[in-house]
Parts: sequence; C-alpha cells; structure tokens
Amino acid sequence: MSDSPLFLVVEDDEDDREFLQSVVEKLDHPCQLVFAYDGQHALELLSELTPRLIITDINMPRMNGLELLQRLRSKQKWIYTPILFLTTSQGEETVKEAYSLGANGYITKPSTQEGLHQIWDQVYRYWIELNQFAFV
Repeated sequence: MSDSPLFLVVEDDEDDREFLQSVVEKLDHPCQLVFAYDGQHALELLSELTPRLIITDINMPRMNGLELLQRLRSKQKWIYTPILFLTTSQGEETVKEAYSLGANGYITKPSTQEGLHQIWDQVYRYWIELNQFAFV
C-alpha cells in the first residue's frame, strides 16, 4: 500500500470519473483515487476505507450527495473528514443546503481539462499540503 493520500470520489458519470482520473495522473500530486458510483456505494466503501478527502457529486441515483453528506456527518467517524462537492448543480439553495449539512467546500465542475487541472491542483495543495487533518 502506498503512503499517498486516499481520496474517495463519489461520481455516477463514467466520463467524469475518467476525466478526473486522467487529470490526476498528469499532475505531480501523489494520491490514490477510489471511485464510488453513488452515495450508497460510498457508504459501502467507507466501511473499509479512511480517505483524507471525500469529493462528491450531488445528483446521483439511489443516494445523492446531500443525503450522503447528512449520513456521514451523523457519524462520529466522519465528523472531521473534509467533504467537498464537485458538481454541476449551481442553485443558491443547493449551495446553502450543502454548507448547512456540513460541507467543507462547493465547487462547480469545469467543462475543460485545464479547468479541472487548476481546481485539482488547488484542492490538493490546500487539503493535503496546507490543511491539518484530524484523525478520529
């Protein structure tokens, strides 16, 4: 097993998963990505994983990102784990709801690889290189 930080990415769109994977592979930020296909799948994976960061979409089948966030924040084990939204949902009410439920960030998905590259670089630098992580 690698010493690279583990990120759980909850995304139902296969193209978006591949897009993110290709961007991460091109950057000089060592990390491991594990993908879940929806919130329910994420909960199943989290029974065995402890990621440094959870990045989730909102609109997904079975359990959406807001429901996942609510479930995770209700469990002591996940109180301090950073959870970011990377989504196309931009409504002000959705953003407010995400933060009220305990999101640590809300980012609109870019439409270009360069845009995603810039976002990923900033997310990695802040959450892995600068921010202190609380292990519970």
